[in-house]
Amino acid sequence: MREEQILLPALNKLTEITGIEARILDLPGKRNEFVDAIVQISKGKQSYILEAEVKTELRTAALSNVLNKQKTTDGKIIMVSRYIPTPMKDELRANGISYIESSGNCYIETSGIYVYISDQKSPPLKTIEETKLWAPSGMKFLFAILMDQKLLNSSYRNIAYTAGVALGNIGSFIYELKREGFVVAGVRNKQETLLLENRTMLIDKWADMYRNVLRPKQLVGRFRFNKNEDRENWHSYAGSDLGIYWGAETAGAILTEYLSPEVYTIYSNEDRFELMRKLKIVPDQSGEVELLRPFWNEEVFATNEDTVPALLAYAELISSFDSRNRETAMRIKEKYVK
Repeated sequence: MREEQILLPALNKLTEITGIEARILDLPGKRNEFVDAIVQISKGKQSYILEAEVKTELRTAALSNVLNKQKTTDGKIIMVSRYIPTPMKDELRANGISYIESSGNCYIETSGIYVYISDQKSPPLKTIEETKLWAPSGMKFLFAILMDQKLLNSSYRNIAYTAGVALGNIGSFIYELKREGFVVAGVRNKQETLLLENRTMLIDKWADMYRNVLRPKQLVGRFRFNKNEDRENWHSYAGSDLGIYWGAETAGAILTEYLSPEVYTIYSNEDRFELMRKLKIVPDQSGEVELLRPFWNEEVFATNEDTVPALLAYAELISSFDSRNRETAMRIKEKYVK
């Protein structure tokens, strides 16, 4: 099974590097949906049982579930994955959660065993990033179909227009979605139709990839407010009047009235100098204001708020390592992301 194919090499690498005996005691599978595996690690007379959460890829959006699971296992959980991004490792350690990746890099802390290895070469998974689907144009296509699932059964020309991508890429995008198990063929009204599967999983994967792949390309620069009162009154600058959309933490503040932003994210196609004049901001590489260009079809996916589409606000916040941002993301998802 998949868990064993990931877990065994990781445990064997741990033993090879450290001499710690690590073995699988049980693979509950369908008997227990909350536990992928039970593992035992031993060193001398010290022996500990841990509940393993096994993932091919460990995404930021899963962090809240991991933290909740840690509470139910009295801290005896260990994350195992082929590859764990460095920021995720930092967050796991900060919360006292053990982990192992296939390369042997690990953090294990029990009452009698402490291991921290970070010098093993650990190349990230490339199978996703190398496909067209997870390149910038594919990310735009995915956002469009996540916003409107009916697009999948529209003409390729309409999909391309709505997503803002080249017509010639649509066929390969859909093929890759089928290959990854996110689209299946079905029948509706006696006609073959394409259906989106595992939408929540696709959204969370898109959120992580957006932060690393597409978002950096949309970033224009960073700025700061001229005066404290300008910062405090940030939302008095109405988005529709200025041709801007508030995103990330500022979108979370508007949509939930729960979050006080520390970073003020603006999406706009307006001239930067005009925005500087209207918003009373000045360039500053370490400033609290960030300006990005919109990537979505603003006519098709218009919002009733001064914010980016709620799906994008959710994605930006759920892929953050800030717990309050993730909590705000879940509030947005419950209310807006259907």
